[in-house]
Amino acid sequence: MKKLLILLIIATLSLSGCKFIHEKILKKGKANLKEQVDSLEQQLADKEQEYEVTLAQVKRESQAAVDSIIMYYENQMKGKGKNYAPAASGTFYLIVGSFKTPSYAESYSAKIAGMGYKSQIVRVGHWNLVSAESYSDLREALKGLEIIRENLVFTSWIYVQR
Repeated sequence: MKKLLILLIIATLSLSGCKFIHEKILKKGKANLKEQVDSLEQQLADKEQEYEVTLAQVKRESQAAVDSIIMYYENQMKGKGKNYAPAASGTFYLIVGSFKTPSYAESYSAKIAGMGYKSQIVRVGHWNLVSAESYSDLREALKGLEIIRENLVFTSWIYVQR
């Protein structure tokens, strides 16, 4: 049994350096591996392209839904004999952070202002909301929100002060 084991070990060591095994078996494995990697990269590229198309479609549908809701409420106001007017200046705030500790809110507001935004702090109850921008028109606020979400904080939201 020991002789067989020693013979097997010697055969394994000697054949692993064999030119035939190296060229026929190992190179073939490398070629297959490269083909698999190329195939997976192509599948990934295809999936990314599908994702981008789907994302663009969802954005268009979402914007259409928002525009539809705004038009509905504008028409409701006109239908009741009231003229629709945009809200007062600074009513729609794009909130990028909320803090209970005022010093944290002030620090974050300074950071946002340093990035070129018109940052301000809106106090609501115990909360200090840090706003990156404020708008007097909902449509403009929604456009600004999209920009803020892409460039600053993905979880930004709109606070409407009444």
